[in-house]
Amino acid sequence: MSTASATATSITMATPGLLARLVGLGSVFGKTFRDSRRTAVLLGLVTALILLVTSASVAGEFSTIEKRLGIAAQMAALPEIFQGMLGRMINIERIGGFLSWRTINFLPIILGIWTIVAMSGLLAGELARGSLDLLAASPLGRARLALEKVGGYLLALLLTTVMFAIAAWSAIAAFGTLPMDPVGADAVGAHAAWLFVVALLPGALAFAVAPLLGRGGALAAGGLTLFGSFIVSGYSQSVSFFQNLEPLSYLSLTASHRPIAGVYDWPAVIIAGGVTAALLVLGVVMFVWRDLLVPTGGRIRLPSIGLFVGGVFRRSLGERLPASILWGLGLALYGMIIAFSADDFVKALGGIPEIRQMIAQLFPNVDIVSVGGFLQIAFFSEAILFVAVATTLLVGGWSSDEGDRRLELVLSTPTTRVSWAVRSAVAVMTGVAIITGLLVVGVIVGALTQTAALDAGQVAIGVSILGLYAMALAGIGLAAGGLVRPNLAAPVTIALALGFFLWDLVGSIAKFPDVLLDLALNRHLGQPMLGEYDWPGMVLCAVLAIGGVALCAIGMRRRDIGR
Repeated sequence: MSTASATATSITMATPGLLARLVGLGSVFGKTFRDSRRTAVLLGLVTALILLVTSASVAGEFSTIEKRLGIAAQMAALPEIFQGMLGRMINIERIGGFLSWRTINFLPIILGIWTIVAMSGLLAGELARGSLDLLAASPLGRARLALEKVGGYLLALLLTTVMFAIAAWSAIAAFGTLPMDPVGADAVGAHAAWLFVVALLPGALAFAVAPLLGRGGALAAGGLTLFGSFIVSGYSQSVSFFQNLEPLSYLSLTASHRPIAGVYDWPAVIIAGGVTAALLVLGVVMFVWRDLLVPTGGRIRLPSIGLFVGGVFRRSLGERLPASILWGLGLALYGMIIAFSADDFVKALGGIPEIRQMIAQLFPNVDIVSVGGFLQIAFFSEAILFVAVATTLLVGGWSSDEGDRRLELVLSTPTTRVSWAVRSAVAVMTGVAIITGLLVVGVIVGALTQTAALDAGQVAIGVSILGLYAMALAGIGLAAGGLVRPNLAAPVTIALALGFFLWDLVGSIAKFPDVLLDLALNRHLGQPMLGEYDWPGMVLCAVLAIGGVALCAIGMRRRDIGR
C-alpha cells in the first residue's frame, strides 16, 4: 500500500513547453491556432496561386506600355455599373494596380467568409457542444479564455495574410517587367494590413453578437454585413440607393487604400481597424458578463399552434426558416435595386456603339442592350455566389443537429435514421426554395418598373436556376455530412461554391482552355436570364441535389452517430 502511494505521489504533470503553448495543445491559444492552421495555409496557397496565375497572364498579354495604357483606357470607358461589378480601378496600367483591381479586391469576400464562420463559433460553437463548460470550470478566467481564443485565431489569419504578402511581392517581382511595375516591400505590407483588417471586421462583428444571438444569428449578422458592404462599395457610383448607404460600408471607406497600385489612405484603415478592435473587445466583455447558456434566438417564440413541432420536416424547416427569409429578403432587395438600373444601362449603351462593341467582346453571345442581358451580366454572375453562401448557412444549420448532440435524442423516438436524413435534408432544400422565391419576386418587381421590353416569365425561370444550382451544392454538402461526418457538410458546400467561382474567374483571366474551364459547375447553367438554358447542366444539378439527399440517407444508416 505504501509503495502504491509513493508511486502515485511521484507522478507529476509535465509543464507544456513554449512551442506547445504557442502552436500546440499546451494552451487555449495554441489549441485554437492548431485547429485553424490547415485552413489558414490552404487559403494562403489558393491566394498565392490566384496572384501568380493572374500576374503571368497580364505580363504575357499586355507586355508593352502601349498595351497596358490601352486596356486601362478601355476599362475606364466602361459604364459605371460595369466598373462596380469589376471593382474600382486604380492605376490598372501597373501590374500591381491590375492585381488589386481584378483579384485582390475580391479577397475580402473569401477571407471574410472564413472569419465569419470561424469567429461566430469561436466561443458560441464550443458552448453549444458543452466543451466550454469544462474550460470555464478550470482556474482559467473567462476573460483570459476569450482573449486566448481570439489571439489564436488572429495568428492563423495573420499566417494567411503573410502568405498573401509573400505571393504578391513574388508575383510582381517575377512578372513586373515594365518600368512602372516594381513596388517595395513596404507597399506590399501596407496592402496586406488592409486585407487583414477588412477580412477580420465582419468576423469580429459575428464574434461580438454571438453571446447574444448564438452562432446562427452571428453568422447571419456577419454575412449580411460582409455582402452588404461589398455590394454597396461596388454599386454606389451607379445606383443612387447604394450611394446613400456608402458611409456604412467599410469596403467603401477603405477603397482608396491600394498601396501596390500606388495610393494610400491610412486614416481609413486605422478607423476600420479601430472598429474591429472595439468589436473584439465587446465580444470578450459580453462573454464575460453573460451566463454560459446557449442563446435560443432572442425573444422570438414559436407559434402557440405548434406549427414547427409536428415532425422532423416541420421542426427542421422551422429552424431554417428565419435564415431563409432573412437572406431571401436581403437578396431580393439587391436584385430589385440592380433591376432598377436596367433602363439607364440600356440607354447609355444605345448611345455609344463603341462601348457596346467593347462590352460585347467581354461578354460574347449576350444581348447586352436588353433587360435580360443586363441582368445576366450585372446580377446573375454575382448572385450565384451570394445564393451559394446562404445555402451553406442552411446546410450548416442542418449539421448542427448532430454536432450539438440533439440528433441522439430525436432518434430515441420511433424515427428512423433514413427518415430523419431525408426529411431534414428536404427541409434544407425547401429553405433554398424560399430564398429563391423571394429573390424571383424582388428581381421581377424591379424589372417591371423599367420601360425596356421584359419577359417576366423568362426572368423568373432564370432566377430560379440560381436555386437549382444552390440545391446541387447543398446536395453535395449533405452527402458529405451523411457519408462521413456532419461537420464536413458546410465546409464542402462553401469550398465548392468558392472553388467553382474562382476557377471560372481565374481561368477566364488566364485564358484556360474550355475543357478546363468547364470543370466549374456554374458554367453549365447557360444564360438563363436571356432564355438560353444548358439542359444537360441543369439535369446534372438536379441529379446532384436528389442524389445528395439519397447518399446522405444511406450514410446516416450505415455510420455511427456523433462521429
